[in-house]
Amino acid sequence: MEEEFQPKKKRKLWIFITALFLIGLFSLFFLKTGFTISKVIGQRDIPNQNLPLAEDLPDLPEKDNNRLNILLLGIRGPDDPGEGKLLSDAIILFSVRKSDSRVALISLPRDLYARLWCLEEKKKINFAYAQGGLECAKKTISYITDLYIDYAVAVDFEALKKTVDVLGGISIYLNTPFEENFQWSKEGWEESENWFIKEIDGEERWVFHLSQGENYLDGQTALYYVRSRYSTDDFDRMSRQQQVLIALKEKALSLGMLTNPVKIYNFLDILGKHFRTDASLGEIKNLVSLTLKLDIDNIQTRIFDISPGGLLYYTFINKEYVLLPIEDNFEKIQDACKNIFDL
Repeated sequence: MEEEFQPKKKRKLWIFITALFLIGLFSLFFLKTGFTISKVIGQRDIPNQNLPLAEDLPDLPEKDNNRLNILLLGIRGPDDPGEGKLLSDAIILFSVRKSDSRVALISLPRDLYARLWCLEEKKKINFAYAQGGLECAKKTISYITDLYIDYAVAVDFEALKKTVDVLGGISIYLNTPFEENFQWSKEGWEESENWFIKEIDGEERWVFHLSQGENYLDGQTALYYVRSRYSTDDFDRMSRQQQVLIALKEKALSLGMLTNPVKIYNFLDILGKHFRTDASLGEIKNLVSLTLKLDIDNIQTRIFDISPGGLLYYTFINKEYVLLPIEDNFEKIQDACKNIFDL
């Protein structure tokens, strides 16, 4: 009798210990989620949240119930050394047509010169977030594109790097080799296959390199790839940013990201430190539900640049390189943004 009792007693003890562990795990997860959300929706590090009334700017567009537009801003981050840490290096509009769940990515160059909603002067649009936070950036991009922007998100470079690593890296395919031989000429990595030394104009430089064909990128390599612009230009960089976003999407889906508690926990940790949004907790939950229904296999992309049909031209104002819309108004850009799903 005693021998039968002991195994039963041990089983109950292990069941009790397991239950405590699961309760603790879920408690920690939801505590982490709540703490992360409280940091994510805060805007304590951004100046000028109370924007001046821009009476001389056009009225902002009204909300389109069949469209969801989220402004994505890539910044260096408040902890980045040097100047320009809050300037937007990436400005991408994530747009959804709800009736058929189609998705579009629209990239605007940071050198586009326009009146900022929170200032009484024209500047490059990458100053909008630094000058007036998410609200200024949303309203500035909204009147330029004539699209109502529902939410805005600011993500720093460290978030991209850590997200790629949490997912175990991403893969991209290149039709031609890629090289950046100027931007990081003094800071290559000997231990990385993506770096080598090359003599250019009589000077030895470190060159960042990706081969033609399939390339595996860890977080740091992905960051170099999307930041590079000296050997190419901002327009090529916008294309690379979109390419990496799509690669992140594909990797997250392949891993079943939403069903992996460990990866979700690590991702929440990244969000809390490197991510800001003006969406509420309830709105974030609704957005997560919506993303599960989207047609993300056929994403429409658009980049505005100075190529034929790119709808921009360059000039110099006060000796500064800037981009302006053709015919010096945003009508053609607005038409392209509003009709992107009908191309």
